Amino acid sequence: MMSLLAWLENTWLSTTLRDSPSVFIYSTILAFHTIGLAFLVGISAAISLRILGVAPRVPLVPLKKFIPIMWLGFIVNALSGILLLLIEPTRFLTMFDFYVKLVVIAGAAICARLLFMRRFRLGANTNSPPLTGGDKFLACMVLFLWGAAITAGRLTAYDNATVQRVTAIATVEVALVILVGGFMAVRLFGWVCSQRSGGSLNRSLREEILK
Repeated sequence: MMSLLAWLENTWLSTTLRDSPSVFIYSTILAFHTIGLAFLVGISAAISLRILGVAPRVPLVPLKKFIPIMWLGFIVNALSGILLLLIEPTRFLTMFDFYVKLVVIAGAAICARLLFMRRFRLGANTNSPPLTGGDKFLACMVLFLWGAAITAGRLTAYDNATVQRVTAIATVEVALVILVGGFMAVRLFGWVCSQRSGGSLNRSLREEILK
């Protein structure tokens, strides 16, 4: 097995990806990988958060239009990921964290697919069926598994166990700060909107009384 990986690592494609100084090779592939991940995780996370109750005034059905863009991001991410793997196959294919990353990515993609099939099935173009506990469970799983995939992906960048542990802790801390801060921001925004709506209603009532 190691001899096969060593051969793969010394092929023309692998050495070119690894050793070329051109900005249009490794750096460009890494940029595509990052952009694909942003569209993939960003869109699926946004829809999942909406299903969990964030921004309830945003219609859910029109979000279906973003799903093809999300899967395009998945394709870009997968192709660029294969190229990045070819740079150091003997390292990545012998790391436990790398296989954890693959498993949780597959799990997140499957959960997202099941969730979108339930919410955006054929014929639900105008009226979306009521949200169920199963929908919310799948939405939670999508968010959790993408978080786990991103964490595992960061861990594969390091060999040192201490650095990996610190990176994992920092990733969890940042995720919690974003989730808590985002939740508070959404609640505050909703409160401000309700206050403005109430103020507009009160002004309208006063105008009607004064007529």
